[in-house]
Amino acid sequence: MYHRLVKVCILADDFFIDGVLKSVDPLPNLEYEIFTSEVVDFEVLRDFSIIILNTAFSSEMIRKIYDAKKSESIFVVCSDFQNFRVCSENYKYFDELWTGPLDAEKIAFLFGKIVSRIRKDEDSCLTEKYLDTLIDSLPDLIWFKDARGAHLRVNKSFCEAVGKTKEDVQGRGHYYIWDIEPDEYAKGEYVCLESEEIVLREKKNCLFDETVKIKDSMRKFKTYKSPLFDRNGDVLGTVGVARDVTDLQNLQIEMNILFESLPFGVIATDKDQHVTGVNQKSLALFSSQSKGLLGKKFEGLLKAFADDCSSEQLLIEDSRDGVFLLASERVFKIQQEKLLDVFSEFAGYIYLFFDVTKEYHQKHQLIFDANTDYLTKLNNRRKLHDFLRDTPCMSGTALLLADLDNFKQINDQYGHDEGDRILVAFADILRDNFDLENIFRLGGDEFAVLFPGTRHAKEQMLETAHRCARVIISELEKLSIHQDLSVSIGIAVTSSDDEDFGSLFKKADIALYDSKCSGKNTCCLWCGGA
Repeated sequence: MYHRLVKVCILADDFFIDGVLKSVDPLPNLEYEIFTSEVVDFEVLRDFSIIILNTAFSSEMIRKIYDAKKSESIFVVCSDFQNFRVCSENYKYFDELWTGPLDAEKIAFLFGKIVSRIRKDEDSCLTEKYLDTLIDSLPDLIWFKDARGAHLRVNKSFCEAVGKTKEDVQGRGHYYIWDIEPDEYAKGEYVCLESEEIVLREKKNCLFDETVKIKDSMRKFKTYKSPLFDRNGDVLGTVGVARDVTDLQNLQIEMNILFESLPFGVIATDKDQHVTGVNQKSLALFSSQSKGLLGKKFEGLLKAFADDCSSEQLLIEDSRDGVFLLASERVFKIQQEKLLDVFSEFAGYIYLFFDVTKEYHQKHQLIFDANTDYLTKLNNRRKLHDFLRDTPCMSGTALLLADLDNFKQINDQYGHDEGDRILVAFADILRDNFDLENIFRLGGDEFAVLFPGTRHAKEQMLETAHRCARVIISELEKLSIHQDLSVSIGIAVTSSDDEDFGSLFKKADIALYDSKCSGKNTCCLWCGGA
């Protein structure tokens, strides 16, 4: 990633070392530039990374070269036994001593060690640049501490939070950096120092909720702290990353207030429908399961509710209009909405429980009124048409049509009140002997009783319907409401699944007509084409 030009200055009377170094292959990311001179030019020495002295020298020359070079430059002195005394007196002023005799292999080896060290320094410097760039680019507070609690490195966000520079923070402890006195720390809700001790003791990554005072205001942090180990596995210190969640927690508080102030129940789930949040109004609905509600599957919650239902808590109703929860004489419509995250990706669901008790009962009352005969409270003709439209006509379905004989004359003679009393009495006879859902008033004095198909033999269904007709006639005679009042009945049965209700009605109507023509107060069965 980087490229480093290593400039080498050789101060020598010959070009032997020059030739050796020029034959050495450079290490990765390094380039060598070799310069040899017999004359020492002190002014240009600062341009070189490595200076090799291989000529006659004195203590004065060594010190002058030391003063002229850059502090990070590597100064090498080549010496034989004759100059050892000078070298020993000036060992502080050079970095390496190459002792003679020097051959090509030895020179290449010693030079290789120097450039390897330069490359490691470059790699180390680049790694530090990586680290500083990374931590300074993050909005979180990041710091490194030694085991005593002194700050070794921090990022820009940390400095901005404490109002100090990196130089101010370097090597300083908690109280100075955060401008807090030990007494104030002891009295407050601070746990920063204690959490450091936990990490050092347990030697593992830990997450803490920490309160910090910044510029006379209190802030809440989610802080991740990890131990730093040396090569032997001993703890050197800690590294911490703190995220300021004060605004987020304030927002959560505001959202909770809003959540609880909503006039309807709310349940939030994750994308797998595990409950993640509820408000009090929804808790009231599921009071029997309020313990451990969080984490439960929403569908399992509804199923458990349905299983626990009593007469006061009825059922879960799923219809074309939505899902309704009937609970404690109240009706709630359950509305499902998808939750999306900041990337507009699906993240979960939110379920709203709207109290629609009034609307629900009004609608069902309207439906009931539209399908119920006002006088007799039996199903009306419209209800029968809806039933026939939605129900297949199976083989063995029987239809009984009943018409009160002489009803018009009685109604005209005794009045409508008396006529209504007769209709209600006859409706009670039908209600006492048949399922209410199968009884219909078609209008006036005409009634119908439907026997849904059971795929029994036609003759068996005819016998059943005929027996029921005799019961109706007998019950009406027992009432003795009027001497001239009786009932004529016509019965028909489907013979196959291919037959429809329209054909069945025509057959029953013909049988009813035959009953009227037979002197009334009787029952006729349609047998034509059987």
